[in-house]
Amino acid sequence: MSDDSAAPARRSASRLARVARGFLRPSTRSRYVAVARQRIGTALSRAPLEICVVCGSRAARVLTVTQAASGDGGPASGRTLHMRVCRSCGHVDNRENVHDYRSYERLEALPDRARIGTADRKGREFHMAAMAIDILGRNDLEVLVFGAGRSFDNHHIAALPQVRHVAIADVMKLRDDAEFIDANLLAPRRFAVVVASEVVEHFLDPRHDFAQLLGFVEPGGILVCSTNLYDGGNLATQRYAFLGGHTSYYSAASIALLAEANGYRLDLRTPLVATGYGGRRKRYLILSTSEAVMAATARYFSTRRYAPSESPTADQELAEARRTQAAAADAVTRAG
Repeated sequence: MSDDSAAPARRSASRLARVARGFLRPSTRSRYVAVARQRIGTALSRAPLEICVVCGSRAARVLTVTQAASGDGGPASGRTLHMRVCRSCGHVDNRENVHDYRSYERLEALPDRARIGTADRKGREFHMAAMAIDILGRNDLEVLVFGAGRSFDNHHIAALPQVRHVAIADVMKLRDDAEFIDANLLAPRRFAVVVASEVVEHFLDPRHDFAQLLGFVEPGGILVCSTNLYDGGNLATQRYAFLGGHTSYYSAASIALLAEANGYRLDLRTPLVATGYGGRRKRYLILSTSEAVMAATARYFSTRRYAPSESPTADQELAEARRTQAAAADAVTRAG
């Protein structure tokens, strides 16, 4: 008998090809999807149980998830994380994915994104704050940009006629262009409007951290957060869960529990950027203790399909601007 050491690899490749054909053919797709769901459910049922950091039930299953190619074209990094998925409230506790932003010593070293406001470009935090201000319908407002990072949207917000003062809060102080509040400490005072763009997914202890964040909101005020919401499906293909520092991946149910635990009402809205590079899971979380504010929120969206945000193609626009700047710099160098 000959020793064909490549036979197992060929059989594995053949099996993968057969499964791929099964998913692609309309006549067999539903059967293959059903089998895949059954196997995922079996894996969940066999995983060890832990206590959920949001709802407190012993219903969190520890899953070993290796990043695969995402539906939005993201690469398959092969990175593996142990995620705790609650079968009661749907929260995904991703505590291994820690990234300490306090390690940055210069503002320029912080990540730059298409959503971030600059001196010349209004970013997502501006649009979130302007929406909240319109909903409140009041003047002489104080606004807090929580987790401002390198965004200069505080200047654009300060230019709005309804705004009296804008402060920024963060885990470290790297700038002096606005009143700074240490986000690591309890709120020294409260604000009518608080915006937190791509912040809450970095919470390690959601119950404690949400309570601390809501402590910055004055009675009858409004908090607007931007994040992705987990709606089920294969975590391996959801790039958001693997981005550095994303330790909490909320479901709509887990966010509702956190709001209720703090005496807040919750409204979920889809921002315009979700139709583009932000991805379909992007949501604004709108929270207030005031029934009147939530009624005003409903009225605001009675004539709007999407919440305001940066352009759905802001990432492409930023990339093009960078190419133009690089070309101009290269031309100057060559001319010199």
